[in-house]
Amino acid sequence: MDEVSRVLGDILGVCMPEKVILFAEKRTMSTRKLKSLSLCVIVGENENPRALRTRMHLAVSVDVPVTLCVYTAEQWEELLEDESSYAAWIARKGQVLYGPKT
Repeated sequence: MDEVSRVLGDILGVCMPEKVILFAEKRTMSTRKLKSLSLCVIVGENENPRALRTRMHLAVSVDVPVTLCVYTAEQWEELLEDESSYAAWIARKGQVLYGPKT
């Protein structure tokens, strides 16, 4: 199992997100070994994104830096309305790993 799949499994072990998007991964040029990755996690309205992000970071079982951006579905939808927002950039550039592709 590769590191990205392991991190996704770690996240799914902590919560049931609506969507998980991979929006950055850095690899070495020569070996393609993973150096870091960034994920966006969209969760339900009754979740506390800040507390959940901490729990997810503690559950991550890979030995590379992992950046997690966590939004509630309502926050995510509101931010997508602004084309210049970070969330809109993530939606355009990222790859959906879990949840609906739209």
